[in-house]
Amino acid sequence: MKTLRRNLTEVQYLPYAGKEEILTEGGKHTGRFQAVYGDPVTFMANVSIPNGQTQNQFFGINPEYTHVLVSDNPALDIRETGKIVWKGADYEIKAVRVSLNVLSVALRKLTATEG
Repeated sequence: MKTLRRNLTEVQYLPYAGKEEILTEGGKHTGRFQAVYGDPVTFMANVSIPNGQTQNQFFGINPEYTHVLVSDNPALDIRETGKIVWKGADYEIKAVRVSLNVLSVALRKLTATEG
């Protein structure tokens, strides 16, 4: 299966680089941590709202995702620990499925407090 060029949009993948502790303004430890992401990898993909029984079964019975990203480059090193940026919003990667010719990724849009 190939994706149509007219349906492709620019997407950025931020690979997970680790976590760092959140410090107060005075530099004191808080015991809370935040994720740190590496340099963005930009690529073209089809991002759509999931619909249809086939996609729902593909990612599980009761998936918690809001969009599906499809790329015809299965060699992309996208993992569930990373983050996707699309149209100025952050998306959590819920599941990654790789086949012979296609990479499919289930995404959940993050709220302002989660991002």
